[in-house]
Amino acid sequence: MRVRRPAAGVLLAASLALGGCTTAVAGTASPVGGARTDAGPRVHLAEAGDGTDRIARDAITDVLAYWARTYPRLYGEEFGAVDGGFWSIDPGETDPGDLPGGPCFSDDVDDLAENASYCSEDDVVVYDRAWLARLADDYGPFVVAEVMAHEIGHAVQEQAGLADPSIVAETQAECFAGGWTRWVVDGGAAHFSVRPEELDPYLLGYLYFGDAVGTSPDAEDAHGSLFDQLSAFQEGYAEGPRTCAAFDASRVFTEEEFGPGEAADGGDLPYGDVVSGSGDLLAAFWDQALTRGFPGTAPLGGRLDVPAVRAADGPGPVCGGAGPERDLQWCPEDDSVRYDAAGLLQPAYEDVGDFAVTTLLGLPYAMAVRGRRGLPVDDAAAVTASVCAVGWLARELRLGHVDGPVPAVSPGDVDEAAVVLLRYATEPTVVPGSGLSGFELVDSFRQGFVDGGSACGP
Repeated sequence: MRVRRPAAGVLLAASLALGGCTTAVAGTASPVGGARTDAGPRVHLAEAGDGTDRIARDAITDVLAYWARTYPRLYGEEFGAVDGGFWSIDPGETDPGDLPGGPCFSDDVDDLAENASYCSEDDVVVYDRAWLARLADDYGPFVVAEVMAHEIGHAVQEQAGLADPSIVAETQAECFAGGWTRWVVDGGAAHFSVRPEELDPYLLGYLYFGDAVGTSPDAEDAHGSLFDQLSAFQEGYAEGPRTCAAFDASRVFTEEEFGPGEAADGGDLPYGDVVSGSGDLLAAFWDQALTRGFPGTAPLGGRLDVPAVRAADGPGPVCGGAGPERDLQWCPEDDSVRYDAAGLLQPAYEDVGDFAVTTLLGLPYAMAVRGRRGLPVDDAAAVTASVCAVGWLARELRLGHVDGPVPAVSPGDVDEAAVVLLRYATEPTVVPGSGLSGFELVDSFRQGFVDGGSACGP
């Protein structure tokens, strides 16, 4: 976060044509029935018996099957072949003379290393199988399938005649991958299956492949922030490919360059300032949400009884002094929001960033508001609504709509909110008993951030 600057308009994507890219990683899944070896589209230069090439071919088969049925519904015609085909390379083994030449292939195989890309000039998908093998070792075979889904998403864009700026094209391809993933989860794929809870590590993969914090959304090869990519995937997963097809340059992105003097510290405030400032920010936001509302959102009604925000360090900081250990909670007995600094907030601050602290404190604070409004506070729906409300807070703060001397978000703050939900909020000492995965928590945050308070229920 940072000291408030004048409210800025929403960021819009700028220019660039389609190109190759690297996609996000992670996820754990297994080919249905084990390692299947069905005949599928040819993968040129694939190594006989290579497990990564086999998984890639099976994934390509499933992704093409998905688009054979989906593309006509979106664009009114059949999905054509990827004419240049699919190519597997290994910088340590591939002979440049075996490559077909053309604008998509360099004479130096190293130029293709540690990447997967779709190249429109030759209508080809090329991937480094050695690099994918390392990712699969770390994150499971489903990462290979997601890479293929993203890159074939670019082939879809080419066939549909789309020519959007880079950040639009990249997030749209990730949205298409999310739509395909939902089809896999629903049992539509022949070779892969994945359960929703297995998507948590996949989302964390955006840490590695989202653009560096402070990147310009207008950059020639902009892919979007971690949150831009993550939310695009979740939109495709939740709403389907028709939503993805509507992506254009009017889409709002969180990718943003640093302002003057911000890059040196990444925009982070000191820990003590974040804790105290978060209490003030949450009080200001909820007072406005209840009494005055925000543009497009009417006031909820009532008034805010400001809960005390205080540390309760040590094992078992529970409201009544007994019960399972809790690192974060609202205590209705004295209307306080309590947190374990050493066990939760400080590690989250150091590991993720300053807005992670605000996000975590926002969860029991939203519960306190719910409790005072007579709403349930002890079920999964209450957790979902509270996480959504933190997304709503991030939205209004980013748009400059929260009244008073409150901090404004810095580049990367919204990413930090998503990461801390994935890494910390699924712990039973932080958000107990909800049964919600990190994927579901982040999706609730996304809905509040994108749609505002109307998405969060009563």
